[in-house]
Amino acid sequence: MRKKTIIVACASSMITSTMAANKIREIAKTNGLPEPRILQLKFSEVAGALESNQVDFIVPTGKLQENVTKGIKVIPGTPFVTGVNEEKSESLVLEALKELD
Repeated sequence: MRKKTIIVACASSMITSTMAANKIREIAKTNGLPEPRILQLKFSEVAGALESNQVDFIVPTGKLQENVTKGIKVIPGTPFVTGVNEEKSESLVLEALKELD
């Protein structure tokens, strides 16, 4: 299974994206999956990163404009910060990590 590349983004690429990135790593480890390559970015950096990386999915911890995502799957990351609907986002991340290329 190929190591997935994920963009985790927030306004400053520090606090909330770190929480979401750590949760994604935990989901992978708990389920015996390879640790994904995580690009931790500011919202303003996402478009440029999509130009130069093969990204499997994006986990923003806030509102990311659809025109920025270029059709890449987006999984809500805010639940990893608030705890509200966290199980649903965990399930979506796990499903995306397991997807075959």
